[in-house]
Amino acid sequence: MKHLHFSALTIATLALGIVAAEADPVQLTADQIGVVEQTIRSLLKDQTNVSFGKPGAATNSTGSIVVCGRYNAKSGFAGYPGETAYRGQFDSADTGTKYLPAFDIITMPENQSETDDLVKRCASLGVDVPPIGK
Repeated sequence: MKHLHFSALTIATLALGIVAAEADPVQLTADQIGVVEQTIRSLLKDQTNVSFGKPGAATNSTGSIVVCGRYNAKSGFAGYPGETAYRGQFDSADTGTKYLPAFDIITMPENQSETDDLVKRCASLGVDVPPIGK
């Protein structure tokens, strides 16, 4: 069983390498960044007290735009607990319309360890996620 687990892990790692090699960096428009931020805000309890870092983006092999970034939102205890990463995408099927495509959230971690893992995952996809303010 361990051999099978190792093989699956090896295949997944190779697949990540292929995805990263096929990703092309993308400069998001101000409108796209607005859609990303509004989508994140809509999922937060306090939608007004949140700051965002500059998101990174890349197209993947299917033509979708993968977006990774960070935000810092006020918690229910009136403090800012620290930066949280997110990952989502604009679907390639939406790019042919005259309207802004919908931004779909894929991952929003719940703690620092998950945030660190997501930042590494985004880097493996070819998307840099700088801290807020950089």
